[in-house]
Amino acid sequence: MSLHGQRGFTLIEVLVAAVIMFTVLATATLSLRTAMHASERASRTTELLAPLPFITPTIRSNLREESNDKLPSEQSGAGRMFGVEYRYNATLVRSAAPPTRFDVDAAAVVEYSPRFGLYDVELELEREGETSRFIYQELAWQPLGL
Repeated sequence: MSLHGQRGFTLIEVLVAAVIMFTVLATATLSLRTAMHASERASRTTELLAPLPFITPTIRSNLREESNDKLPSEQSGAGRMFGVEYRYNATLVRSAAPPTRFDVDAAAVVEYSPRFGLYDVELELEREGETSRFIYQELAWQPLGL
């Protein structure tokens, strides 16, 4: 029998094809696993950050309510919203008074005490072991007592 008349693949060709096929499968599996992990992490982050647009107005409201008598130099709070626990600490950075004005009826210059406060707010969100921290500034003020 002659080698030139045979049909089929040699063992080397089969082994090379198998190595190529398993390399492609391993790469595809690794890529899929990485994509699934990234998707799960993005989903957890989205679930953690979803209530943020509702939490920040709550903090803003708390700061404004607490500042009825005098601007507090520090305020803390905590709560739970949509399955996310949050804690915050607000520190007064700067306070200011409205500009003085001339009251025509009283014929006198009116000066106000500081009633605007700029706060540094440290916010921590936690959901199912996933934690995220934010630092931002919030403005609060006392109502004008007329």
